[in-house]
Amino acid sequence: MTWQRTSTQWFRLPAGRLWAVLERLDRWPEWNTAVGSAAVVGALREGAPGHYSPAHPLMGPLHRRTAPAFRVIAVEPGRRLAFRQPQPGGGQDVEWTLEERNGGTEFTQRVTLDGPLAQQFGLTAGEPLVRGFAAQCARLYRLAAPVAEGERAPLTAIAGGSGSLGTSLASDLVCDGQRVVLLTRARRPSPFEQIAWDGRTPGAWSERLGAEPRLNLVNLAGVSLDMPGTPENLAKLEASRVEPTRALVEASRTWARPVERWLQQSAVGIYGDSYAESDETTPAPQVPGLAAVVRAWEAAFDGAAAGRSVILRTGVVLAREAAILERLAAVARLGGGGPLGTGEQWFSWIHEADWNRTARAVLGLTTAPGEDALELPDGVVNATSPYPVQNRELMAHLREFVGIPVGIPAPAPLLRFAAGVLRTNPDLALDSVRAVPGVLRAARFEFRYPQLSGAFREMRA
Repeated sequence: MTWQRTSTQWFRLPAGRLWAVLERLDRWPEWNTAVGSAAVVGALREGAPGHYSPAHPLMGPLHRRTAPAFRVIAVEPGRRLAFRQPQPGGGQDVEWTLEERNGGTEFTQRVTLDGPLAQQFGLTAGEPLVRGFAAQCARLYRLAAPVAEGERAPLTAIAGGSGSLGTSLASDLVCDGQRVVLLTRARRPSPFEQIAWDGRTPGAWSERLGAEPRLNLVNLAGVSLDMPGTPENLAKLEASRVEPTRALVEASRTWARPVERWLQQSAVGIYGDSYAESDETTPAPQVPGLAAVVRAWEAAFDGAAAGRSVILRTGVVLAREAAILERLAAVARLGGGGPLGTGEQWFSWIHEADWNRTARAVLGLTTAPGEDALELPDGVVNATSPYPVQNRELMAHLREFVGIPVGIPAPAPLLRFAAGVLRTNPDLALDSVRAVPGVLRAARFEFRYPQLSGAFREMRA
């Protein structure tokens, strides 16, 4: 059996700078927080022994006492480094490769476990090494990049940037050499500069951003939708989005210069529960529930002082570590991976890589290294795949993803009961939203993952 995870990130750096960090295995813990210590005995060469231990307070000491030395199995200076850690009945390979392309370097990390216990060791030993790859890359860039000479413009400030989507975008921008800062209510260990704010009122954060000669803003602030749809929770969801948006809008009116580009996050839930296809020209229905939350969210953006601005109505963002994927996968592994409700409701989604590329276009950057710049118009943009799917297709891909060929269907009454037990909102699964990206299509945006099958293949890789 084999367990494998492959992740790739492009850096606006020559391969030599990245190699100077990677070849020092003792620096591995500096950019991967899952690693407690690592070292090669003697010179870095093929066959050289070494040791590493996890940072986990229980697994680390156990690994140090019981695990044999790893062996370096490949060294190609400036290009490739790989080493193998023996496991019962098999082993774990860690491989890093560097390939210079498009004026920078593509870094690939591949972690593979083989043997009869590969799946079990994949969860306990492999998964921690690959989890949070985006943040790993941001730390690696900080270690490898030369000291900046003066201020590079503009600064991109991300509100709500400590979540998975904000971390992914911030890491992508940092690895591209962009200046990034996060607005956060609670400082925590992070590879990014952080500015404290309360998400409601002006303060030192506003003065700091207002002093920037050039500023871009990305507003992703808002608590997770994954909670029961009670009136109290809907009010909480709305406040967590409206208050930070109003604070940013009010602050922007006091700054000497307008924000150059503003990405205002929104959601396709504004189109309500509908089987009809919805693009950016579709009127938002005046219905209650989550759709009303999103309407208030977008209304709070009125009056923002920005040269260019886009309201990005985003579908469900799929990524290997996305919370919704992990929740659905856990249910499918227990046999509950059949259609939810009727199975006919539409599911609007976008792969994380395509969301990042859309965000880059909004910020005036090329969508990817080597690609042409893509200018999107101001206003509403649906950030969704051009091919939404019905729930029964989604669940079929999910069953394949977890390796469980059959799944028990969940009729709507059963799903609502289970949602109450799990403290989530069943409308997230039962509502139908068939949003399509009219603006992105018109702009000839090329999706890397237009089909759900391709998105799941990438998440399994």
